[in-house]
Amino acid sequence: MVGIIVSIGNLVFYPLLSLDPVYAVAIISFFLSLVFVIANKILVNQDKLKHVKKEMKKIQEEIKKARKKNNEKEMSKLWEKSMKMNHQQLTMVLKPMVVSMLLIFMVFPWMKFTYGDVVSPVNDSSFMFEYMGHENEFSIDFKPDDAVVIKDMVSGELYAPGDTMIILGREWIIGYDPPKDDDSPPTVVFSSMKVKLPVSIPFVGDVIGWLGFYILMSIPSTIILRKLLGVQ
Repeated sequence: MVGIIVSIGNLVFYPLLSLDPVYAVAIISFFLSLVFVIANKILVNQDKLKHVKKEMKKIQEEIKKARKKNNEKEMSKLWEKSMKMNHQQLTMVLKPMVVSMLLIFMVFPWMKFTYGDVVSPVNDSSFMFEYMGHENEFSIDFKPDDAVVIKDMVSGELYAPGDTMIILGREWIIGYDPPKDDDSPPTVVFSSMKVKLPVSIPFVGDVIGWLGFYILMSIPSTIILRKLLGVQ
């Protein structure tokens, strides 16, 4: 199934494959945001949704007043009304939500395969880079000063973590992860996309991959497109 999705993705996004991954993911992010916003515009009655949101806001204000007066009976009636409005809103946005999820399930596996990391477990002093049917053998040497030296067994070139190399016409950033415990091997990670952020984000850091960059691009794109197209 994944193979079929990847093949379709390669066909649909063929013009983007020659671009730098950062530009390609940014374009895909904008494209998906546009599709999601248009789906909302077409499938949802915007005037009705606007009215429902306005009514919900009014109910929330009335609930606050009833809470201050400690009017339990009024609060109960308002909460029941609020639940009905919430259900009405959810019903309205369900169709574009289904369309969005279907598109995500189609595009995200392709993006992960195309722009995700290739993780190669180290077996003794060697490991294999495997991607799209291509195999490249490497050896790894651990120096006394904790330095790691990686050797391409095909070209004979030497690399260290943080270096970049070209495989299949694409630039890969080499990373090294030591074993997490006694039962797991060390791994060498080949990343085709790493974006350095100007500031560090809590729980994320200052370096993100394709998914983090997609989210970072999609949020402002969606907000701007919603404003331009008048979508609630």
